[in-house]
Amino acid sequence: MSQPSSQINPPLKDELDIVIPTIRNLDFLEQWRPFFQHYHLIIVQDGDPTKTIRVPDGFDYELYNRNDVNRILGAKASCISFKDSACRCFGFLVSKKKYIFTIDDDCFDS
Repeated sequence: MSQPSSQINPPLKDELDIVIPTIRNLDFLEQWRPFFQHYHLIIVQDGDPTKTIRVPDGFDYELYNRNDVNRILGAKASCISFKDSACRCFGFLVSKKKYIFTIDDDCFDS
């Protein structure tokens, strides 16, 4: 007999980060909750670092913006491109997991 899905351990739970570059609130994550709720999210905010990005409750995440990139990388910060989704590269850099999955901030069912 199979187990209810709520009791199944997600694959690669301790080995996978999900990187999301974004310029907007992440309400779309509610649609992805069944898939992503067990994983650590690394969110890289593009654009204005003073803007507040809203992440739905219940997700385990880190949120970085351009100020964080500058602080962490110093003189090498220019190697991380912003104003395009290439800012996700910073998420790849700070991840400490064996595997990284990435998704854009506009992936939702319409």
